[in-house]
Amino acid sequence: MAKVTMTTTVNTQTGAPINTFSIGVNDTIKSVVLRTKMCAGAYMYTQEGLSLTIADGSQATATIPGSAPTPIAGKGATMTVESSTIDATTYIEGIDFTLSAKTITFTTPYTGTGKTTTITYDYYDTDVANLNYDVSVYPSNTKGVITMDGLNLIVWNEGILAQEVKAWVDAGTANGVVQAVITDA
Repeated sequence: MAKVTMTTTVNTQTGAPINTFSIGVNDTIKSVVLRTKMCAGAYMYTQEGLSLTIADGSQATATIPGSAPTPIAGKGATMTVESSTIDATTYIEGIDFTLSAKTITFTTPYTGTGKTTTITYDYYDTDVANLNYDVSVYPSNTKGVITMDGLNLIVWNEGILAQEVKAWVDAGTANGVVQAVITDA
């Protein structure tokens, strides 16, 4: 028997923990280890006051100055823009502009003089060590999912439907309630 623990990462768009595992093809999953407490998700933070000045005239792109900011990911960024010819207006990521690393690309060139921009965005803490496992798990309410090769195997408190599953691929994912799988390896 071998215990295969989960490797956890954080989905930058939703904050959900993502658990992956690797096993041998044809290993049999004999049982699962369920957590006594799980994490509902990563903490979300709001970045405010990321400010930049954009050159006068018509600009199709701009670069966020300084060191790379915390990754701009999550529910989408908003940008307050104003210049001598534009009253304070809110631009929305995906509609009025796109972001790629530190580069802002405007859908319609940003034209004016004395332009200032403030960016606000939400992001999730992607440091797995900061996940807080504080949601109680009880045998009577436990349902998890293991996914292998795109197929979902339902995990109840009795194990994977109280059956053994022979792995047909060498990797999978599991939701937050599954801490480890036990194989025959």
